Amino acid sequence: MAPSLRCYFFCCCPIRGGSILGVPYLDPLAGLVVSGMILKAGVHTGYESVLELVDAAVDPSLLQPIKETILQVDGVKGCHRLRGRKAGTSLYLDVHIEVYPFLSVSAAHDIGETVRHQIQKSHNQVAEVFIHIDPSYSVESNMDQKGIWENIERRNSDAIPRQQTAEAIVSCIISSHFSKKMSLEHLMLHYLQGRVLLQVEVSMSPEIMIRDAMDIAKQAEEEILKADSSISQVSVQLRLGQQIKQLKLPGGKNRAKNQQAQMQ
Repeated sequence: MAPSLRCYFFCCCPIRGGSILGVPYLDPLAGLVVSGMILKAGVHTGYESVLELVDAAVDPSLLQPIKETILQVDGVKGCHRLRGRKAGTSLYLDVHIEVYPFLSVSAAHDIGETVRHQIQKSHNQVAEVFIHIDPSYSVESNMDQKGIWENIERRNSDAIPRQQTAEAIVSCIISSHFSKKMSLEHLMLHYLQGRVLLQVEVSMSPEIMIRDAMDIAKQAEEEILKADSSISQVSVQLRLGQQIKQLKLPGGKNRAKNQQAQMQ
């Protein structure tokens, strides 16, 4: 029954019944009941308006269909910390999606943009989506939770190598032990569950045997692990083709000069 119809019913019936039965106090009693109903409706409407003004959290039941949309996107391994807030009739979302940990930055970014597009396409009330991309840890599920957090705390300290430090370590080892056998082409760091993993790309002589190249790569991996105990795993890979050329961005030289000037 609609609220207006309920108010009309509680207002008219006691008045009509009181006049028939000769009970005059039913009229003011009906007025009190109707006043209470109006007060309740006003408080409820005002409460909802206040929640919208203060960007209140969204009911989890409204977020479940959005979560299902996210998980259907190709490349998404999982999602967590899906939160939403309402501003008027619009809905603003914040979510962490999980992707394969060894994806490139551009590939992970493309998955994030696909998630954003699918959410706004399937849910018209969503005005904006703030997406955080996290590596999926399912590939390293054999480590207990305590060990994960201990490694993450160690990762946040100054004891682990960063990109420049790792490049210096690897370059020094290759130049001192393998200068005639290989040369460093590219190095990529991965931080997974607090562990440091190195992917080292090298070039070797085209006349070298595959078996000999594998032995040299194994020796190099062992030397790198000895040089820094914070490195958990090293993978030395042989470059067989040409490197992908970097894209030339408009104003790239000017941007580089500006960055150098700011650093100085």
